[in-house]
Amino acid sequence: MQNYRNLTDDLIYLGICDRNIDLFEHMLPTPNGMTYNSYLLLDEKTVLFDTADAAVDRQFFENLKGALAGRDLNYLVVHHLEPDHAALIEPLLIRYPNCTVITSTKAKTFMEQFFGPIAEGRLQIVKEGDTLCTGRHTLTWVMAPMVHWPEVMVTYDTTDKILFSADGFGSFGSVNGNI
Repeated sequence: MQNYRNLTDDLIYLGICDRNIDLFEHMLPTPNGMTYNSYLLLDEKTVLFDTADAAVDRQFFENLKGALAGRDLNYLVVHHLEPDHAALIEPLLIRYPNCTVITSTKAKTFMEQFFGPIAEGRLQIVKEGDTLCTGRHTLTWVMAPMVHWPEVMVTYDTTDKILFSADGFGSFGSVNGNI
């Protein structure tokens, strides 16, 4: 069953609440579950901001397919490589062979160490201040090392003034209908 919602006319929240998780990264108690935040921008080019944990892969891919409504996925922005953001990169790239992965130089290194060459030939490395025009939207990247992990970056949509903050404002717990 698809479960996503529009935040704006062209930005969709694909997030999933995982109320079955007891420990985040096998060490941090999560008595209220966990929410995996992922967003899809539907512009002239489609952009997915992060994936989700492998524990919710079926729901994630159902949400993404429904939200894309037959369109192809042009870009995946990987803000950082923690599993709640990046565990589904490989199956996503298999499903969407035309998708380009946008990430930082440090994240590219981590990705190769964690997953091997899964995105070889499909990477677009961005640095501080780089931009991408997707049609109506312009995305700008800001490097934020050690906000959480050393490879973290954030994306700012200058059109709608939205910050995709990786884990910059993260907390544990599943949402109960609120975003």
